[in-house]
Amino acid sequence: MPSLGFLDLPGEIRNQIYQQLLIIPSISTPRLLGDAGIYPQILSTCRKVHKETQQMLYGCNTFLAHHNLLVDLPRLRMYYDVISNPALIALITRYHIRIRLDCDPNFSVAKATDAFTGKEELTIEVFQAQFGSSDYKVLKLFEGVRGVGRASVYGSVSGFPGYVEWLQNSMMTIEGETIEPFERGEE
Repeated sequence: MPSLGFLDLPGEIRNQIYQQLLIIPSISTPRLLGDAGIYPQILSTCRKVHKETQQMLYGCNTFLAHHNLLVDLPRLRMYYDVISNPALIALITRYHIRIRLDCDPNFSVAKATDAFTGKEELTIEVFQAQFGSSDYKVLKLFEGVRGVGRASVYGSVSGFPGYVEWLQNSMMTIEGETIEPFERGEE
């Protein structure tokens, strides 16, 4: 009886193995012991495995967006190298960005809109140096983002929950659909 190789396994079983090797929980998911390691070396075993796994690695994990460059230099976690290949960046559909409310970001509404519109997932983690020292002005840079499958804004946002809910809903609105502007009195 001839021995079976890895590629002789059914695709469903290979996909389960790939998920264990290549996917880590989202950054916003609490983990007691930190992230489990990933093993992207499997992509270099052969062309068939590379083809089967590349979309999973880049399309199923949540990547950190750069706080100024947004999606231009994403990374899987702070301790991983940045991704600079445009073809690989194009495969990424899930982003997590950390935004500081008490600092001016170096990007525009247009850049944020272009970077995140149509993504599968966008999580905005908000923080500030001193609690209650800032409003949601920096978050307004994301008001043009549309078509996001799942949008979440969390962190130092207890002072403006109405705006956060409005922003999350507007980011998940279909592209091209008109949205009523947020009224400050809705807080």
